[in-house]
Amino acid sequence: MSGAPLEPADGELIVEARLGRPPQDMLEAAVVLEAWAGVPAQSALATARALMTGAPRTPQPSVGRLPSPSVKQAALLPGAAFIVTVIAIACWAAPLAASLGGGVVERGLMLALPLTLALQWGLQSRYLNHPQGLAQLAARRGALLLGAGALVVVPAAVLGLAGVLAGLLTVTWTGGTLLVGCRRPVAYAVTVLAATPAMIAGVEVMAVLAAVAALTTVALALALRALAAPARATPGRWERAVAAGAIGTGLGLMLVLDRSVGFAEGAVPALALLPSTVASAWGGHHLRHLEQAIPRAVSGIAASDVYAPGAAWPPFRVLLGALGRLLALAAALSAVLLVLTPWLGASARSASMLVGFGLIALATLLVSLLEAMGRGIWALSAVVCAAAAEAAVRLAGSEPFAGTGLVIGGALAVVLVLPAVIGQLIAPARTLATALWIP
Repeated sequence: MSGAPLEPADGELIVEARLGRPPQDMLEAAVVLEAWAGVPAQSALATARALMTGAPRTPQPSVGRLPSPSVKQAALLPGAAFIVTVIAIACWAAPLAASLGGGVVERGLMLALPLTLALQWGLQSRYLNHPQGLAQLAARRGALLLGAGALVVVPAAVLGLAGVLAGLLTVTWTGGTLLVGCRRPVAYAVTVLAATPAMIAGVEVMAVLAAVAALTTVALALALRALAAPARATPGRWERAVAAGAIGTGLGLMLVLDRSVGFAEGAVPALALLPSTVASAWGGHHLRHLEQAIPRAVSGIAASDVYAPGAAWPPFRVLLGALGRLLALAAALSAVLLVLTPWLGASARSASMLVGFGLIALATLLVSLLEAMGRGIWALSAVVCAAAAEAAVRLAGSEPFAGTGLVIGGALAVVLVLPAVIGQLIAPARTLATALWIP
């Protein structure tokens, strides 16, 4: 990328207008010019170098007012949509297994869950995390419709009936994620829940699923059509979106590789996933406070002062708050589910499965945070290692308790990702300047 050089005097006006004070060092000035003025990186560095005096200035606190924590809808999409997905699995598992057979449903879900999470993570990275992301996606409605058709045709050609099931579920769940983003969550939830009585009443289950997928697709097309085209397209980088999709695939595999879960056995195995899913959504929602905690923590600190005393505590406090919310709510909801399991017909072994799902939720929270801070390769490597460990447990057939694979995979992912997250938060000035929220 190239552009006309920016005069130092003009650059100084831009930087001081954005910061509310003179820049403290060259890096700070370059970041402001690149982020706010669209100046290419090399030109921004050159202009910033011309702005600075020979001797570094004394760090000064920023006089700019930090915005209030925003409720970033894109950050809530995966959690909200996945909650509806879990409810759908719980409601549909028994009718689907009775009509199609447990083996077909199990194979369908083993493909549908990883594929859905891959598309959710990829779309979020490419479009939904960016200004007017849905409006940018609306300009590609034709490609979305072709993709929806391919999601059904290709798996059907490979897996037969199980592939058709996987494709219809993927179209419904991925389209539902986008409907939630278009502020149509009620329409999506009603469509999913309305299918359950029809299945129980004896209506052909594949016809019901096809109708649900078609209604979801039509509702999404209408919702996207109503969005105004953005003035300037700002999608995320393809390489980062592909990496995010691969992370979603790995997390989906971690959910289905444990043979003791048995999503096709009825409502309870899917309901066991609900406590950790709801808790993870709450914990992830709390992480939005990082957008204010990190800038406030490094206010008045030079970017060269990487390990400034006390600067790491505010971001760590937000992280601890998110982890505490996740663990507390997951434990409380799991206890409620354990009390209800005899009434629902589940065996007592589901307690260990709840622990496994809780670890997967904790790993997902940390992985998503690490990916958002620009460390997607590390996050992907951790997920690959965790999924490989879970696959090894499945192949060995050595599962002393229900959820063994979930526990091992989730714990390994947490161990691999947590140090990297801590490393990012220890140096918030460097993280803010070089990685955080740069698409």
